[in-house]
Amino acid sequence: MAQRVTNGMLITSFNNNLYKNTARMERHQAQLATNRKIVRISDDPIGVIKSLNARSKINDIEQFGRNVDDARAWMTATETAVSEINDVLKRAYELAVQGASDALAKDDRAAIAQEIRQLRDHLVQIGNTSWGDKFIFGGYNVSNQPYTVVYEDDEDLIGVLWYNGSNDEPYDMVNDDLADLNLANTVINYEIGFGIYMDIGIGGVDFMGAGEENLYKIFGDLAQWLDNIDPDDGDEYDGEVGNREIQPFIARLQEAQRGTLAILADLGGRQNRLDLMSDRYGQDTINYTQMKSDVEDLDQAKAIMEFSMAEAVYRAALSVGARIIQPTLVDFLR
Repeated sequence: MAQRVTNGMLITSFNNNLYKNTARMERHQAQLATNRKIVRISDDPIGVIKSLNARSKINDIEQFGRNVDDARAWMTATETAVSEINDVLKRAYELAVQGASDALAKDDRAAIAQEIRQLRDHLVQIGNTSWGDKFIFGGYNVSNQPYTVVYEDDEDLIGVLWYNGSNDEPYDMVNDDLADLNLANTVINYEIGFGIYMDIGIGGVDFMGAGEENLYKIFGDLAQWLDNIDPDDGDEYDGEVGNREIQPFIARLQEAQRGTLAILADLGGRQNRLDLMSDRYGQDTINYTQMKSDVEDLDQAKAIMEFSMAEAVYRAALSVGARIIQPTLVDFLR
C-alpha cells in the first residue's frame, strides 16, 4: 500500500534538509574563519586525539630541547675552565723543567716559585668559576663558592685548600678522605630525554684532585722546593735543588695533565652527544608539527570550493522550498 505524502510532510522534510544545508554552510564558514579543519571535537574525534598527542609530543620535545641547550651552555663553561687548567699545568710543567737546571741561581728559582704560586692561586680562581649565578664545580652545592684556602698563620706560604661539599660542609682536600664522603661524583645532571639523564659537569674533587695529588698542594709543594724549603719539616737546603728532587714534581704534573686531558675528552664526548640530541629534537619537532598540521590545518582552496557548493545547494533548496510551501487561506486573508 502506497504511503500518502501530505503537504505537511513535504514541509517538514524541507525544513530538515534546509537545516542540514545551513549547518553545512556554517561549518565551512567557521573553518574558513579560523583556518582550521577541526572547529569542534565532533568534526573529527580521531583527528583531535592525533592533534593532542602531537601537541603533547611537541611540548615535551621543546622542554627537553631547552634542557639540552642549558646543558650545552653549562658544559661549554666547564670545558673552558678545564682547558684553562690544562694551560696552567703546561706552564707549570715548563717552569718545573726550567727550575730543574743546576745552572739557575737561587734568586732565579725564587722567581719561578713566585710564578708557580700565582698559577696555584689562579687554580682556585678557575675552580670557583660560575655560570650565571651557579658555581659549576660545586657539585650539588651550586650556590656557594666551592674552594677556599685556609692558612695556619700569616707566614704560611702553602695553605690548605678546602672544598665546600654538597652537604654545605667544608672539607680538607688533602687530609679528609673525600671518597668516603661520597663527594667524588656529586655532579648536576639534566633530563635530556624521556628517562634519559646526563651528568653535565665535573665534581669538585675530580676537577682539583684530592690528597697528595691535589693540584693546589702539588703547586704549593713545588714552589717550596724551588725556594729550597723542605715541605716536610720547613728546613732550608744549603745546596742546589737538583734534578733528583724536582723529578717527582714533574711526574706529578704530567700525571695531572693526563687526567685533565681525559676529562676534556669526556666533556667533548658528552658535548657531541648533546649536539646529536639537539639535532634529533629539531627534526622531531618538524615531524610532529607536520603531523599536527595534517590534522588541523585547513586546505583553503578545498574549503572555499566546498563552501560554494554548500551555498549553491542552500540557494537551490530555498528555491524548491518556495514551490513546495503552497499559499494557504491565511495568506489570502492577509
